[in-house]
Amino acid sequence: MEFNEKKFNESIYAAGLDTDLANFQYGDSTLVGDNGIILSGGQKARLSLARALYRDEDIYLLDDPLSAVDVQVARHIFEK
Repeated sequence: MEFNEKKFNESIYAAGLDTDLANFQYGDSTLVGDNGIILSGGQKARLSLARALYRDEDIYLLDDPLSAVDVQVARHIFEK
């Protein structure tokens, strides 16, 4: 899959990760995981959602994608 910056930015915004990325030292190039920063449960859930949104698939199986986020973030995700 070729990188699509517009779709990437739309996916990040819809998943509510734009503010998080703006606060990361290296933005979307920030390393996460064992050798990088630790993400909260909500950030992990939103990252998974952004990954799914970026892909162009016919079917998406989401297992309670809003359970790890607060009410305001859940509303943003639902509306976008």
